[in-house]
Amino acid sequence: MRFSYFRLFQGEAMSDDFFGNFSFAGMEGRSLLLASGAGLMLATALGCGQMPETNSHEELVRKAQTAIVGNRIQAEGWNSSLTTAGAVFNEGGGDGQSVAGLQVNEVIGYSGVNFGSGVNQIQVRVGAPYAGGKAEIWADAVGSGTKLGTVAISAATGSDWNAFTTLTLTTPTISGTHNLFFKGVATGGDWLFKFDYFELHNTGGGGTTPPPTSGTVPVVVTNKCPFALNVVLSGVGDIPLEKDSAGNRIFRNLGTGGSYTYYAPSNYPSGRVSAYRTLPSPSSPRELEKAEFTLGPDGNGVQNIYYNLTYVDHVGLPMQISTVGNNGCNMAQCNKSYSALSSAIANACPDGLRYNMGGGTICLAPRSFCLDGEYASDPRRGSVCNRLDSEIARCASKYPGQCNPGTAKTPQVYACSAPFFDQSAKWCSAITRGMVDNPDSTNVAQYYNTGKPYNQYAKWVHDQCGAVYGFAYDDYPMAANQAGFYTCNGGRQLNVTFCPAG
Repeated sequence: MRFSYFRLFQGEAMSDDFFGNFSFAGMEGRSLLLASGAGLMLATALGCGQMPETNSHEELVRKAQTAIVGNRIQAEGWNSSLTTAGAVFNEGGGDGQSVAGLQVNEVIGYSGVNFGSGVNQIQVRVGAPYAGGKAEIWADAVGSGTKLGTVAISAATGSDWNAFTTLTLTTPTISGTHNLFFKGVATGGDWLFKFDYFELHNTGGGGTTPPPTSGTVPVVVTNKCPFALNVVLSGVGDIPLEKDSAGNRIFRNLGTGGSYTYYAPSNYPSGRVSAYRTLPSPSSPRELEKAEFTLGPDGNGVQNIYYNLTYVDHVGLPMQISTVGNNGCNMAQCNKSYSALSSAIANACPDGLRYNMGGGTICLAPRSFCLDGEYASDPRRGSVCNRLDSEIARCASKYPGQCNPGTAKTPQVYACSAPFFDQSAKWCSAITRGMVDNPDSTNVAQYYNTGKPYNQYAKWVHDQCGAVYGFAYDDYPMAANQAGFYTCNGGRQLNVTFCPAG
């Protein structure tokens, strides 16, 4: 049988060039997870008259959430007999309520905290409008028990007490049930900080791979940017993995050096980690940056992680994606520092297509600029969105019967979309790179260097970040190794890092 492929990330049809012409026997009524280009997809083969098998995404979300139930302890659940009398009080802010008023030499205590079979990491969510707050964490008793670490706020988390960040502490491994104490030891003002919650984690002893939870894959998100990020993980239909009691997506605030571990279902197509400097609003809904992946089994039931680094919509932050598994678990990254990339955006973004998005400044791709209605009145459309028209006409003239553009113009080439670019990645890639005269070339040095018009944004993306996706079919031809699409076979963990070089 013949499969039909659709890019879930860009909503575009995929080329057969990535896969060749596949024929599968005995696959009727089954789903096959596939990946190509800047997108990943689920292709379903059905026998005549059969209904497709379905997996409820909501059910998978619920299963994933049970993996972290009990790990989080809300700060407002302190025990009055273990806490300094009159020291702290509960008030609004954070995830539900939060605890305010903690000062130096005061203690907040929690009774009967269950560390299970072993915990070696505690993530603490705190906030303060100034630096300097420090609290020691003790198990069993302050001073005479086991000291697990010190929570320290090195910089203000925001302009008010309700701007929280997540701090991660590596601790001595501790198991079983213990009373837990937070003792104030230093402050940069009055209170040390406001305290939202803490979470208990086991990173598997080596500090890299959490122990497997049945039916899930850990997705570890780390922020190394010189500012806090709000992150959220979602899947098909933009359904968030974590939701509050009202069904709203939960954003995790990560300070510099902070990390958070999600547990995604092992069959999770079109996964997306979105990062924002400021939380989205109706007037500014888009993320500053995103990392995309798909989780699913191969034909033999082995867990795979499919991933790449894609900047086909815009460039906002440098990123790194790495995996832990058996084979093919390569790193994809844009290893510039945040300051270097932000300088490139400010000074060299092609056509000056700089916009504020997700609380930061991004360099917008021409596919978005030319096709999204919100930019329709921008006078730069006249030059940017006609740039490749002459090459489209030349392609049709040079390759009659093969390069058939129909009504396609520059915007359709930028997007590699209909009416004719959904038939072959070759022509979209060739026109994008100025390679109409040699469309199958793997000589990367010639790309964007023939004297012909080309997609200036795609070239700029590669100049900044190397082997990443600058446009939808940047993987053609595969032998050019221009885009860096990877499959981690036997994948056990996915790591997403924003600003890996700081």
